[in-house]
Amino acid sequence: MSYFVVQTSFGAKIVSQQLSKLSSFKISIGGVHHSFSNSYELVFDDVVVSSNRQELVNVPKLVVGLDKSNLWQLTHFNYVIVINGNININDTQFSHYDFSTNTLKFVNSNANILVNNGKETLSFTQINGGIKPFASLGADKYQFDFTSQEVLVKQIPIKSLLIQGFHRDGVTTLTNLGGNVNDGFFVSKLKILTDNSLNIDQLKLYNINWQSAEDNVLNKYSHVLPKLMIKQLLIFESSIQLPSFLIEKGNIEATNLRYDKQWHFDQSAVIFTADHVVWHDELFSSVLVQLSSYDQEVTIQRVLAKWNKGSINFAGNWKDNTLHLEQLTLADVNYEIPEKLDLFVLPNIFRDIKIDKLTILQSLIIRTQSDFPFSLYNFQVSGTNVTLAKYQKLGIFSGIVFFKSEKGSVNRIDIRYPDLVLKFDYENHPSLIFSTLASGGMIESRATVDLSKSEPLSLQFNAYGVTSSLLENWKLVNQPPKAINYSANLNGKLLPFSFSGTFSTNGNDYIINFEH
Repeated sequence: MSYFVVQTSFGAKIVSQQLSKLSSFKISIGGVHHSFSNSYELVFDDVVVSSNRQELVNVPKLVVGLDKSNLWQLTHFNYVIVINGNININDTQFSHYDFSTNTLKFVNSNANILVNNGKETLSFTQINGGIKPFASLGADKYQFDFTSQEVLVKQIPIKSLLIQGFHRDGVTTLTNLGGNVNDGFFVSKLKILTDNSLNIDQLKLYNINWQSAEDNVLNKYSHVLPKLMIKQLLIFESSIQLPSFLIEKGNIEATNLRYDKQWHFDQSAVIFTADHVVWHDELFSSVLVQLSSYDQEVTIQRVLAKWNKGSINFAGNWKDNTLHLEQLTLADVNYEIPEKLDLFVLPNIFRDIKIDKLTILQSLIIRTQSDFPFSLYNFQVSGTNVTLAKYQKLGIFSGIVFFKSEKGSVNRIDIRYPDLVLKFDYENHPSLIFSTLASGGMIESRATVDLSKSEPLSLQFNAYGVTSSLLENWKLVNQPPKAINYSANLNGKLLPFSFSGTFSTNGNDYIINFEH
């Protein structure tokens, strides 16, 4: 008689009451079914588990296989199958309820799981698969195999998720983790260690396209990363788009990447290629970067890229926010100097840049700003021991650099074969020696800079067969005396018409006063 009572709504109510007594949850069961063909199996309809009036579990159909060795207990079962269920729990909600089964299986079920003390939610849709064995208080050994139609992580949908692995001796091993993100996918093999750190044997990503409206998005979310080690990272045909940084069709092969509150690259190796990289509106194409690191020093084995219709390549090392290049070579570059280059600030990781050998071949340099336009064709540079950046500011701060060009123009005055030598003395004061053909004549000049003086620039200017109006065109002297052969000794600042000194021609000297 009791057998038939159990299969009524009254019997379901009795079972609900008994299960509720075994836990701190309220458990409601709509119906119970049994078939003699599966004598050790019970089927429950409309199972609802709630706590504090909050619905935690709602399962239209729950299949339970009883433990043949102990039929009359309700804490351990042979198997439990959740069909079309909806689960809303946090990661510790059932940790005080002793419930176990040899197999826990989900069929077309959904789950929302709160993690990190309820700060984040993982949403799973259409879960299929299971755990063998399962214990709510934790099992020493178990294996799992799940698929989910979609998982939502930080509002990022991952479709067709696959999770396979096992747990043993406190370590969870994911032998296969993968899913689709937008039009791409990822696969990984990793271990979750006893301290919850991640040991990732391999992580592969293909055609992952990520964009953000914030440049510092990586730093913004890096604090949520656990301690981790990536033995091999492979990224193929992927893109990232930030306001001032873009990678198109990038590929990365990297080894031994470690994160512990910040990224560490001890004994790491990285090969990076990309169709295009844009950094602060500068476009680089066909990019190749090959790096290795040891003890916080990065060896730059080679960097190649196409830039401004030409090419750039360099090699060297990086340490303590200083980039030291053994050589930097640019060839066939057409470069237009931006309007606010003097305001550009490098990131702190490139605080200083030092170059042993600087070479520029067959290039074109243009400045189009109307206040002082110039252009240099077939422009070439050779430099040694050059400091190209200091305290995050671009410039030339030390070394010896030779500049020359086939032809050009300076503030709309044509010049031919300009030649410039820049060097620094023992106190690191720069001096320049300049010569060129202009307007049918020749110009020779020398300049020194001492920033400790109120008028830091001293300029000696000699012209042969060139009208003195050139001094005004080049914004050195306003309305100079008329002459063709002359010299000028000037002192001033690096501003238009800010020089004073002496103008000499035909044995006569004229006093030059700077413009107020």
